[in-house]
Amino acid sequence: MVDADYRLRFRRGAAGAESIDGVVRDVLTELEEPGSEAALVAERAGIDPARLAGARVEVTEGEQGAEPILTTIVVSIAATAGSKVLESFWNDVVWPRIRRRLGADALGRQTADAGSPDAHPSEKGN
Repeated sequence: MVDADYRLRFRRGAAGAESIDGVVRDVLTELEEPGSEAALVAERAGIDPARLAGARVEVTEGEQGAEPILTTIVVSIAATAGSKVLESFWNDVVWPRIRRRLGADALGRQTADAGSPDAHPSEKGN
């Protein structure tokens, strides 16, 4: 059963959807291991890793036209956790890992139709 679906939309940055998806899936796999880096970071953020068990993640990239900068990346996380938990999971666990592995420019600015208008993930307190 899925309680929440957290969806974020970004302008394409330096990383493509496949790379971002790989990092997110690595984090989800780690959450299954008590004491792993992702589990410890989640716990410090007040998230019980068990609440994210069975989470579904989808990272998609829109059609790239003549202007690659206009391409969007959509990150959807669905889990049996509330939207606040999923927001914290993104901000406190996933985004720092993406930034560390793929660089701060991995994602472009967040588009106005998702979360905070025109906010880059790093401008959300991380």
